[in-house]
Amino acid sequence: MSNIKNQGVDMNKKTLAELSFSAVKELSDEVAATSSGGAANVYRDVNYLGGGISFTNSDSNLVNNNFNDTISSIIITGNERWRFYRDVNFRGPAVTLGRGRYSFVADFGIPNDSISSLRRIS
Repeated sequence: MSNIKNQGVDMNKKTLAELSFSAVKELSDEVAATSSGGAANVYRDVNYLGGGISFTNSDSNLVNNNFNDTISSIIITGNERWRFYRDVNFRGPAVTLGRGRYSFVADFGIPNDSISSLRRIS
């Protein structure tokens, strides 16, 4: 309330719709999904380089977005766990990872450039 007073706004004479708060921003759908439940951010190269893409939902076939067998590092946000599969359609050997930064997938049980699908799990 002190910030509102300092800006000379009288709450008693304004409706909420009339007030403007510079600290409040509209979130894009992607940012909102990431903030609320997290995401799996995958990158082509180690140390989160080489271009990346963010997933907020499972993807059964990374061929469709040109990320099949190209992932070398991962950042997982939120509290969900993600399972990474060697083959499309959630098949083949898989590794489950939780929130964290994985600068090189081979250090965490995933052969480099081998992921073909990923699933968000609880």
